[in-house]
Amino acid sequence: MFTNIQIKNYKSLIDLELDLTYKQGKMKPLAIIYGENGVGKTNLASVFFTLYESLRTMTTRNQIQQLINDRENGERFDENILQFFKEKLPDTETIIKKCKTNNSNDNMVLSFAFDILGSKGEYVIEYNSIKLVHEKLSYALNKNKTVLYDISDNGFKINDKIFVDNDYALEFRDLLNKYWGKHTLLSILVSEIEDKVDGYVEKRIHNRLYNVIARFITMSIKVKTGYGGERGTLGLTHEILLDLDKGEINIKDEDELNRAELLLNDFFSVAYSDIKEIYYRKVFSEDKIKYSLVFRKLMYDTVVDVDVDNESTGTLRLLEILPFLLMCVEGQTVIIDEIDMGIHDLLVSNMIGNIFDSINGQLIITTHNTMLLDSDIDPKYIYTFMVDENANKKILPIIDYEDRVHPNLNYRNRYLKGMYGGVPMIGDIDFEALCDLMNWEE
Repeated sequence: MFTNIQIKNYKSLIDLELDLTYKQGKMKPLAIIYGENGVGKTNLASVFFTLYESLRTMTTRNQIQQLINDRENGERFDENILQFFKEKLPDTETIIKKCKTNNSNDNMVLSFAFDILGSKGEYVIEYNSIKLVHEKLSYALNKNKTVLYDISDNGFKINDKIFVDNDYALEFRDLLNKYWGKHTLLSILVSEIEDKVDGYVEKRIHNRLYNVIARFITMSIKVKTGYGGERGTLGLTHEILLDLDKGEINIKDEDELNRAELLLNDFFSVAYSDIKEIYYRKVFSEDKIKYSLVFRKLMYDTVVDVDVDNESTGTLRLLEILPFLLMCVEGQTVIIDEIDMGIHDLLVSNMIGNIFDSINGQLIITTHNTMLLDSDIDPKYIYTFMVDENANKKILPIIDYEDRVHPNLNYRNRYLKGMYGGVPMIGDIDFEALCDLMNWEE
């Protein structure tokens, strides 16, 4: 979907461009991004999650307002739920507070060029220190790219063709006048789609606009947060993929669970030599099934059952990212920050090498796994952060550093030598001296 990302004043990324095209602007299905610790890889991945969050602010507002109304009406109320919505589903002010570059007086601008259904478009959102100040969407309604709307504090310019129902156009204009600035136009539309009966909004707006919303809202994103935490969203085609380890389903969905069991057997029997079988332990209760994953493993010449709660960090990590990888095969845009975290380098390299020819959407990952540089993956899909002496940052494909691409080039060795940037260049660390600094006794 994405062909170019331009970022200004977003966290540590003051001015950065990521070009995801080749051959006359054709979208790259894969982007593997390297960089030293702290350079901004996670912030780059977070840009996509901020786009997703910007689509949910109106929905968040409605959910929080409903909770507040329930409290005022004396209904049972859980303050923790309200706090959850405020923290996990932020409003526009919170997005600005946590994302806009510290001590910057300039606006935060995020620009996403994309290709959906063979037509190119661009979506731009701009924030000052308080609110949304500019939003623009360009895309092809028929054959040629055109501006669907361009909204700022100076006025609203909206292409009448994005609505196919005049009454709804007037109704939506009222919502836009009331909420824009605190919410994007797309966020208001997402809220309308979710609040109205199925198909109501879809029938009243141009199908091309609806396609853009659908592709944005179904992105699958997994991004690191501090101290080993993660956040994200998974655009599911099968609900069971959200809870592969354990959960509860309606008994009528048992066939879906059985198919997930087959999927996991196929995957883990290749990924692990000691796993002989995977099955779900099921407990039936009326019309529900409680299920929990069990690994049947060979240990010291004996096959034993291991509950998912007792499995290794790497295995649990694979369970988490497998649904994301499946989504890019099914045609979605998927962003995974530090895909190699907790997983053996060889396994990561094998998975990415195997999935490349099956990607029908787009897969963007950050990693420290240099074995991918030794794989058969074309170097045009591999990027590194380059930081100059003034801490200005660029992100470029490694082939941009070469005069020509040669099949015998050892890209991994050249990367580790710092020829493409993206590796830490530090002196020797004296750990004894560090310990001495903590010796308070003279």
